[in-house]
Amino acid sequence: MTGVNKPGEEVGRPADSVLIGTALVWIGWPLQQLSRRSGYDRHEITRWMRKGGMPDPFRLWLTALRAVHVRYPSPFAVSVQPGGNRPPLGRWEVLRIQLVIGWSERHLAERLGEHRTALRRRLEAGGTLDMQESRWLELLEDGHRLYPRP
Repeated sequence: MTGVNKPGEEVGRPADSVLIGTALVWIGWPLQQLSRRSGYDRHEITRWMRKGGMPDPFRLWLTALRAVHVRYPSPFAVSVQPGGNRPPLGRWEVLRIQLVIGWSERHLAERLGEHRTALRRRLEAGGTLDMQESRWLELLEDGHRLYPRP
């Protein structure tokens, strides 16, 4: 162990920066959101990206969240089955899910392929998402709840 690494960290893995970078793209988070959600300082995460040494609990958590987003990349993915008897999501349910996942309104609208103003107006007028979009967001929410921060 060198003076740069902290206890519990592995000595440099070049794949750490690839894992963090791809996870941020798949999940849809900026580095600051990853820092907030994980509880690790963003400077520490940046150091892992440059030099490696990411702790295993962080690696496992990030890999699990990335896998959820890879499995359910959009509401139109084959893996999103609109079964069940849950009603479609309304304004407050969508807001709750945004908070759990850590997405802004803009990012959610982009993922849904809709302009954010149109999405906001539809939900504020009492409208709901369609069943496929609702199920997709519920699956992502379940994944984020299943894997709490390290």
